[in-house]
Amino acid sequence: MRLVHVVVLAVGLGLVGLALGNAQDGSYPSRTVKIVVATGPGGATDVTARSVAQTLNESLGQYFVVENHPGARGLIGVNAMLREKRDGYTLLLMASSQSVLPAFYELPYDPVGDFSPIALVTIVPVILVARADLPVTSAAELIQYGKQHPGEMTYGFQGGATQIAAALFAKRAGFEATGIPYTASAQVATELIAGRLAFVMMTAEQAKPLADAGKLRALATAGTKRATAFPDLPTLAELGLPIEGTGWFGLVGPRDLPKPVSDKLYATLKANYVGKPAQARLVDAGMEPADQGPAEFTARLKDEIERYIQIGNELGIKKIRL
Repeated sequence: MRLVHVVVLAVGLGLVGLALGNAQDGSYPSRTVKIVVATGPGGATDVTARSVAQTLNESLGQYFVVENHPGARGLIGVNAMLREKRDGYTLLLMASSQSVLPAFYELPYDPVGDFSPIALVTIVPVILVARADLPVTSAAELIQYGKQHPGEMTYGFQGGATQIAAALFAKRAGFEATGIPYTASAQVATELIAGRLAFVMMTAEQAKPLADAGKLRALATAGTKRATAFPDLPTLAELGLPIEGTGWFGLVGPRDLPKPVSDKLYATLKANYVGKPAQARLVDAGMEPADQGPAEFTARLKDEIERYIQIGNELGIKKIRL
């Protein structure tokens, strides 16, 4: 009986070693890889994920398929990755909203420790915009208008960095504004255009075509530098309001992802995605190129979570369990 146990244990260890070996001997990927998206099809996260997947398909000779798992503030999508084996065959295209969630919620997972950041692939500038018929042409005029119309200012949000940035803008600018939640960013845009909101923080790729069509008025960038899509817009920091609302998208795996897998994926994206047509198409739509590997991406994630928790405290946000 003891001999049987020894044999079974040896076989089991051999299979584990084989699985790890496949990740480390250069054969990865040897089968289809899933990239989970925690939102529905068609949005910026989904479009970015499919762009990354196509590049990895073509570069590594295996299928990288996108699976959408929307709902519960991204929890469904995150769980869809975390419950799988940590072998690199289930990844997540993470949005910056994940760094904001700890300011609002007690999460059932570690927002840093349960992930292995692989590559930051795009930066998403956030733009302060006002409805087209509001009598303002700059952020300073919006602030003045808000102070002159107490209790009348409203802004909409889906959540994430745009919500934090809008609330922080009103608070630091010194005027009252009521935030109204929506389930999708498209709804926020529709409500603004219809005149039911005064201003919102909106991602650049969503704001640009609407601003170009005259359906809203872009006033400033909520970031540390001006947005390529809106080069003439000042940052809020230039106006004396240092508000950082920049978003991003990055590829991550579960914790304890084998380092050879992470390194291979990042090296592949650096060589075949950064500065190449797939990424350039996203830049043309209003995003910014990014190139951060595992160490830089991990540091960014940690820093942003700490910063948003501090901002949440400033805004008096009471956490609830997600």
